[in-house]
Amino acid sequence: MLCEYFTEDTMTPTTQSMQLAIDECEEWIWDTLDSTKDCGFEYIKDGNKEFLIFNTNDFFADAKALEKIRKTTGMELVQMSTHYGYTQLWFGRYLPQKEIKFRKV
Repeated sequence: MLCEYFTEDTMTPTTQSMQLAIDECEEWIWDTLDSTKDCGFEYIKDGNKEFLIFNTNDFFADAKALEKIRKTTGMELVQMSTHYGYTQLWFGRYLPQKEIKFRKV
């Protein structure tokens, strides 16, 4: 099993005052990736970052598509791996400060 940790240097902090909702990001990314069969995604929130992880075996994207995703959603491709014919794409972004919640310890 592949396990990677993301450092603060992996993603660029967004300077936008408003970000698209995560469900809108998911739709934009699917449309841009042009992935249509045998695919799914997961959402993970970790501290001040959030990730959409796309799993597919039918993946078409180029640098222009990835740049379009970054500009539209504020999410950057931070990891890509392929295992047994399936590609896993991790897109991530920082959460706006108002959405970061800390719990008391």
